[in-house]
Amino acid sequence: VLLEPIMKLEVVTPAENTGDIMGDLNRRRGQMEGIDERAGSQIVKAKVPLSEMFGYVTTLRTITSGRASSTMEFNNYAETPKSIAEEVLKKVKA
Repeated sequence: VLLEPIMKLEVVTPAENTGDIMGDLNRRRGQMEGIDERAGSQIVKAKVPLSEMFGYVTTLRTITSGRASSTMEFNNYAETPKSIAEEVLKKVKA
């Protein structure tokens, strides 16, 4: 059993970019936890595996033309999906 770190992510974004951000987080195996509003901005909350977050800030800047920001902190460890674990083990054995 392989465990992977899961990060708690908050993205502060203009409302018009919320859908694109949620779509990108879904592609990164993110689990949406909700959307709040603060000072006219949308706050997207999700939990995402750390391994899927590399390059995220660059993607976020591209999606929002630099108008969004994010914070991330460790949340917990979770079991890696079988297909991904098998891929990692193949690379380690090679």
